[in-house]
This record gives sequence, C-alpha cells and structure tokens, in this order.
Amino acid sequence: MLDDRDRPSDGREDLEAALVLHYSRLVRIAYLALPPEGDRHGRVLAAHAIVQRALPGGGGWWLDPRGRRLRKAGGDSYAVLRAVVVRSVLRGSRRSRVLYQPYVWGLRLFPLGGGSEEMQMDAALRELTTTARMAYVLLALEGLPADEIRALLTRAGASGVPAALASAERLSAEHLAEVLKSSEFDPCTLRTRPTDLSRRRLRVRAATGATAAALTLGVAAVVGFSGSGPDGAAGGTAGTADAAAQASVRVAADAWRESARIDFGVWPARGDDAESGTKVGQALEAWTVPHSDVFRLGPGASEAPPVSPVHVLWNGHVDGAAVVLLYDTTRLARYTVPDHPTADDPVRLDVVRADDSDVTTAGAVVLRSTAAGDRWLVAPWVDTVAVRDVKAPDVLAKSMAFPDGVTGVVPRPVVSTCGSWPVLQMQSSPQIAEHHTFLLADLGGVTGTHLTYTPPPKAGPALAPREGTGPDALVAESRVVCGLGSLQGRDVKQINTWSFAQQTLPANQGVATWVCLRADDWTGVGTSTGEFLPPAARVPATVTGTEEDGKSCTRFDQNVVAQTRWRGPDGRTYLLVAGSRHVVKLGVADASGAVRTTVPAPDHTAATPMSEAAAMAAGSAGAAVGILDTGATVRAFHP
Repeated sequence: MLDDRDRPSDGREDLEAALVLHYSRLVRIAYLALPPEGDRHGRVLAAHAIVQRALPGGGGWWLDPRGRRLRKAGGDSYAVLRAVVVRSVLRGSRRSRVLYQPYVWGLRLFPLGGGSEEMQMDAALRELTTTARMAYVLLALEGLPADEIRALLTRAGASGVPAALASAERLSAEHLAEVLKSSEFDPCTLRTRPTDLSRRRLRVRAATGATAAALTLGVAAVVGFSGSGPDGAAGGTAGTADAAAQASVRVAADAWRESARIDFGVWPARGDDAESGTKVGQALEAWTVPHSDVFRLGPGASEAPPVSPVHVLWNGHVDGAAVVLLYDTTRLARYTVPDHPTADDPVRLDVVRADDSDVTTAGAVVLRSTAAGDRWLVAPWVDTVAVRDVKAPDVLAKSMAFPDGVTGVVPRPVVSTCGSWPVLQMQSSPQIAEHHTFLLADLGGVTGTHLTYTPPPKAGPALAPREGTGPDALVAESRVVCGLGSLQGRDVKQINTWSFAQQTLPANQGVATWVCLRADDWTGVGTSTGEFLPPAARVPATVTGTEEDGKSCTRFDQNVVAQTRWRGPDGRTYLLVAGSRHVVKLGVADASGAVRTTVPAPDHTAATPMSEAAAMAAGSAGAAVGILDTGATVRAFHP
C-alpha cells in the first residue's frame, strides 16, 4: 500500500493519493481542533468540508475558503495537506465553514461515542483556545516535536503560539494521547438521528430552490456543498433549518405568572452561563448519543434522544462542576461535568421522568450533590425556602437564602443511622396558592419527593391527602421516615403517610396508630407499606406488610387491613388487627383462606389474646381479614 508520507511529491495526483490514504486522519485533526461552538453535527460537517477542500485549485495553487490563492504544492504530500488543514482551521471563519459544508437533509450526524475518559477529554479540549487545541492534536495525535509545531502554527498565522503550546503540553501530561483515537473523536464513523420530524415539511418549504444531495462521508470527496464559491454550487438552508430544529428554548423569567399550567415548562433559564450555548450543546450531544458509563436512565424514562427543542432550566457552574439542566416536556436531563472527575464524582447525564408535574412536584430539583450535601434549584414561584429535620417535629424549620434559585448546601439524610432527615420546606407565591407550604425530600434522584399526610378517619366522606407540614403530620412522618431509606434511587414522586386507624391498646396502654405509607413513582406504579406506631413516640414503628406495584392506599383503593403481634405489660400476646373506615368486621382466615372467626369492629380495630405459637402462626401467614360494609373482604398485607 502506498504510504505517501514516505516520499516527496510535487504533483496533484500524489496529493490526491495522499488525501485518499489519510482522509480519516486529516478529518480527525480538523474535528478535534475546530471550535466547540454549536453541536457535533456541525463540527463533523465542517471537518469534512475543510479536508475535502484541501486539494489545490487550478495551476497547483491552494485557495483559502474565500477563494484567495495561497501557495504552490510542494514537499511531503501528507505534511502539505496537514498544513493546509491546520491553516484552514485556524484562519477559517465560522461563516465560511457553514457555507461550504456538505448537504445533509433530515439527519443529524454524531460520532459513535466513548466513555467517561473521552467526555473528560472533550471537556478539557473545550476549555482551550483553537490554537491550543491544534497544538495539542499535533503533539498528542501526530507526535510532532514542539519546535515543528511552533513553526507550523506560526506559518499558519496563529497568535499566542508559546502559550498555546504550553497549554497543550500540560494537557498532554494529564490525559493519555490514546484517548484521541477513540470513536468519540472519529468523524468518519457516524451514527444518524432524525431531525425534528414534526417540522420536516416546514423545513422543506423553507428550503425551496435548494439543491438536495445525499451525503456519503468516506474517502470519496464527491459531494455537494451549500453556498457558492470556487468549487461549490449554489446551496440551501438545510444546515440552518436543522440547527433551528435543535435550538433550545429559554422561557421568560415571569412566564409562570401568566400561565394556567404550573410545571417545569414555565421555569426560566438560570445560571451564571445561562446565555451560552456551548455546554448546552454538549449536554444535548450526550443525550443524543448516550455513553454507557455516563448515561443514567431513571425508572420508566425513555432512552430516546429529544426530538423537539428542549427547555434550558439551568446552565452554569456550581460546587466544582459545570451543570446543565434540560427539560423536553416529559423528561429532565441533568448533565454534570466536574472540574476534576473521580470515581465518586464522575461525568454523568441523569435522565428522569418529569411528566405530569405540578406546583409541588416541580417545586425544586437537586442541581448538584457533593459529599457536603445537595444544592437545590428552586422553582420561580417559590417565595421562601427553609430546611426542616423530619426526625425532630418540634424543631422549627431554618430559613435559607436561594440566590438565582439555588439553595445553600442541604445535608443529605444519613440512612444508616437515621439520626436526622433534612427536607426542604417551601412556600409558594400567593399568585399560585395562598399560604401553600409543602415538603420535598431527597431520595437520591434528580427530582424531590413530595411528602403528604392523610389524617385518621372521621365521620363523613374520606379525607384527601394534605401537605405534610401540620403538627400531626410532622409527628407521624417522624415515626416512619427511617423506612424511606429503602426507596432511595427509585425515583419516587410522592409519599403519603395515611393514618387509617387508631386503636386503644389492652391494659390501658394508650392509643396506637396504624399507618399506610404510600410511595408513588413517576411511572405511575407504587408501593404500599403498613406500619404500626405504638403510643410511645420513641418506640420505632413496626412494618406489618407490603404490597408491591398495587393501588392500595390510593383514591382508587381505600380499603386496607393490617395486623401485628403485640405483647402487653402482663406478658400476654395479642393479635392486633386494624382496618380502614369501611371495615365493619375483622377476622382470621385459616391456611385454606376460609374465614373461621369474625368479631365486630365498630372502631375498625380488634385485639385478640392468643398463645405465642398461634400468634406467630397468624402473624406469619398474613391471615387477618376485613369484612367491608358491602360484604366484600380485604386481606392484610403480606409481611
């Protein structure tokens, strides 16, 4: 095989052979060094355009992107082509790169993607100037000595060459050069995605009169170019239309005041870099082409890339990381690039469901988590923010400032000891609801978990869940909150603590409370857990049973029965059973499921003395049965 780099040539034919032989390497150089403005789709096309126009024009002269003659061909063919690519990247304007890009209609093109090391490298390259990026590529990928790089950049007309070379050498010491050979930086092996299909007809109409051409990116340099120039034909607006389809949406700061729908869709764009599109483009790329060791998909969330313009909710730097928060009407995507990534704090993209959010469930999201705790980004309709320890219901919440919507560091719950359980207590603007105060807890996800409370039953219609901020609610939540550790990382949307029954215990031992803890995920499924709360506030709650993926303890199924064993002060063991408001009798079923004995339950509870063996058998079999006022039966949750 011809290795053109090993022999000098003055002829165009040898230059063409060198271009074919080293096409992918030259395109990679251009792609890596090009400014990171926009997205990877545009950089891919620009890199191919630069290399495809690297051959000299008529008479052996090269033409720059503006059609001006530069120099005659001569010397090592590959080195000459590389010098032209370097010069085109450093001198070419963004406008000229767009004008001479190949046609691409209806598709977005992206390299295949790599892993966290590649994303760290990409983030590091984005922090450099174009000259420094080119110096690093020549040093790390091409293996050129510093003196040769300095001379090549100087001949190309670059400024600040010494500083650029110093930056390149520092980056070379921090990152392995092999990373540059990854598929993440290969603009010749590509994945395709459609543009916004719903706008396809509009884009076609907007591009009337344009010359459409299919694109095959490879060693063949015979493709159409948009714009006009020495080697290009008249073109259209496909690239511009595609870019518009992917453009992000930024909502006005007061949009929520005029909206009848209060959710993430009316959050404004905030952050110290809110107007910049660089990190937003990087986040969109990470969402479009997921990296397996970076992408984190929440339960029930679609892994498909966004197909419509996304809302930018935050773009800035917080606690040692660049963070971008995006919303595509059904999902939230949080893109985090730490300044110094580690195994415990890596580059990552979290995508979670956020459909059907409201004033509370869209009240705040976890913007950044570190060892110190969480920074929350608060909804624009929130007037006050405080931190409350649910484990200490009698302690007042502590107010917290939230400049630009970002709270101070809020400690996360220590699940192992459950010594405290901090939550956010927020009050919404009177324009949304008068004196509306609500709680959001961190269960390890992006969105907060809304805490509500349903008080014990009274005469009349069933009570609806209310905000978990009242005195009775806080006391009940303090008793059950330690059980929330099992829900961490499950993307729980709301937890309701329902006190469905109260029971006077035998031997005048006080009044116990029966609770159903209902945890609803964003997916619509949920878990119901029965808990028994002894009268003594410091005695931990007893879990009596659980129903996975059911609808118990919701407005669609308000009938519930629970049981537990309880030992009185005289040493006697009782089977305690309780039911919700429509349970009029309580009984015990045998192993076959037949109900053998029942007792009236005017207060929906019963306490039956039993031998230790019988109580253990009944408790382990989940044999308690409630008979409703309709005659139907309800079985207790399984332990």
